Amino acid sequence: QRSIRSFANDDRHVMVKHSTIYPSPEELEAVQNMVSTVECALKHVSDWMDEKNKSTKSEGDVEAKEEAAESNAKDQGGRTLCGVMRIGLVAKGLLIKDDMDLELVLMCKEKPTKTLLCIVKDNLPAQIQKLTEEKYLVEEHVNEAAIIIRNTKEPKLTLKVILTSPLIRDEAEKKEGVDNVAMKDPPDLLDRQKCLEALASLRHAKWFQARANGLKSCVIVLRILRDLCNRVPTWAPLKGWPLELICEKSIGTCNRPLGAGEALRRVMECLASGILLPGGPGLHDPCEREPTDALSYMTVQQKEAITHSAQHALRLSAFGQIYKVLEMDPLPSNKSFQKYSWSVADKEGTGSSALKRPFEDSVGDEKDPNKKMKRNLRKILDSKAIDLMNALMRLNQIRPGLQYKLLSQSGPVHAPVFTMSVDVDGTTYEASGPSKKTAKLHVAVKVLQAMGYPTGFDADVECVSSDEKSDTEGKNETVSSISSNNTGNSTADTSATLEVRTQGPILTASGKNPVMELNEKRRGLKYELISETGGSHDKRFVMEVEVDGQKFRGAGPNKKVAKASAALAALEKLFSGPNAANNKKKKILPQTKGVVNTAVSAAVRAVRGRGQGALTRGAFVGAAAATGYITPGYGAPYGYSTAAPAYGLPKRMVLLPVMKFPTYPVPHYSFF
Repeated sequence: QRSIRSFANDDRHVMVKHSTIYPSPEELEAVQNMVSTVECALKHVSDWMDEKNKSTKSEGDVEAKEEAAESNAKDQGGRTLCGVMRIGLVAKGLLIKDDMDLELVLMCKEKPTKTLLCIVKDNLPAQIQKLTEEKYLVEEHVNEAAIIIRNTKEPKLTLKVILTSPLIRDEAEKKEGVDNVAMKDPPDLLDRQKCLEALASLRHAKWFQARANGLKSCVIVLRILRDLCNRVPTWAPLKGWPLELICEKSIGTCNRPLGAGEALRRVMECLASGILLPGGPGLHDPCEREPTDALSYMTVQQKEAITHSAQHALRLSAFGQIYKVLEMDPLPSNKSFQKYSWSVADKEGTGSSALKRPFEDSVGDEKDPNKKMKRNLRKILDSKAIDLMNALMRLNQIRPGLQYKLLSQSGPVHAPVFTMSVDVDGTTYEASGPSKKTAKLHVAVKVLQAMGYPTGFDADVECVSSDEKSDTEGKNETVSSISSNNTGNSTADTSATLEVRTQGPILTASGKNPVMELNEKRRGLKYELISETGGSHDKRFVMEVEVDGQKFRGAGPNKKVAKASAALAALEKLFSGPNAANNKKKKILPQTKGVVNTAVSAAVRAVRGRGQGALTRGAFVGAAAATGYITPGYGAPYGYSTAAPAYGLPKRMVLLPVMKFPTYPVPHYSFF
């Protein structure tokens, strides 16, 4: 996984690129004025047409006119022009510079005809003049089933008003009576396909406002990709509705908000995975009643070219060269290298003496390995809260000649635990650590704390959370310190969630991993993820495990530490103190070789009633999947586990392995 710094660098480049393609305030104001003016003018055209229709009706019956006027005032469904709606880039907020196509849909009560189009076109300029002094050019395009409106001022804008009606889609979906429908249609009916596309655009706009507008960084990424489609001919076929579907699915399937750089990378990963290629899942159109592939119009060559380009862009982003994908200059680093200022005389060369840089502050020289190592060492020392040897050296200065003794060494070979002790004024202090040196340091810290000397180490243990030390969270998470005097007061019961904030691996008193030791006592436990909070650089996981009907929780900067904390809480509650004797697990008889010996040992174990101990390690091993690595139903392998509860079974019951049937894997990106 990439570091947070690289994602922040991608965010900076994406946002700078977005600022260059986003329309200026003057352009946005011109768009708003033009769209609002045309919408209001079309409303006046609708009123004018209704008044004209009323005047052509029976003029002798006054009461009929009054009733018709009341019905029209109450119900707008009788109007010839039902309403006007925004579609396309205006409705979705995806306008960018040099790509500002404005579209409106004029909904009609009946099927739109060429005659109706001409009537609206002839009356629209007069209604526009009543609203504004600006001049607009109004043209009719029968082939497009639309009216084109252009302004005469800068910036140059073009607005398309498409006529359509819901009746066209309803009759197009009917399978019977095709001949009758054709007879009822007027002879000058506008292009049916253009009207259907306008209705689909209206559904797309409503879907986008409901699903994509609320996603963080989705609109920004769409503007960036629309600019990419305009610049690179390879991406041009993907422009429009398919691109919006891919971005919504890619960003919406993440369980947390994404920054602009990470969201763009996620979309590129989706395209690079090959979803466009033949045999892939396709791209489901959610705005159609029948299953429809939104990519059906693209050729195989176009799909392969886009996939290849996305893979190349993903490689560039992985190596910190996203500026090449965006076609922009790389941004300078946030660090300011210009630390010194020279006078004007020095710059012109008239000064008598030039200022020299101190040797220790030479930042720009990256070729000298010694300087680079010193600078990195200085950064490491500055980032550390304390020097690990300070406590040991300070104690040696106060009480010289102390003898440290090695009491015990436990734990596995790859993670040993050393326990050291020291005798000061008749009091013995003990502490543990992953090495003798660390254990001696912990002992020195305890002695200094007992003597009342400030060490700075205890403040770090209690105040500095493990989130702020994410660089070493895999190596130094917790430490198990055992004191002969303060054992009872070492744990706090103020919270039900156990969270260890010291340094070193989480180990039990016997020097084992808590999850391993708890698994030896209670097999088949399932750890569940309760919550996940924080950003990408500040994670906090809470895991829960149920043991003998009791639930225990643990928290940590990753799932591994949280599981260990939960297991440690269960061990301290159930298997320490007075509860240790009741909950202690009996030993399992070793498995013997041979048919007779195996049968005899199995019979003995069944008669003696050892609960889960009756199962031997064979082909069916009960091992639950670890939470956070492989979960059932998402590409998990076939899992086997015993049909036994966590608290054991009654005596004299033979346990048989039960096979769990796996569920079908769900792909990360679901488009159908």
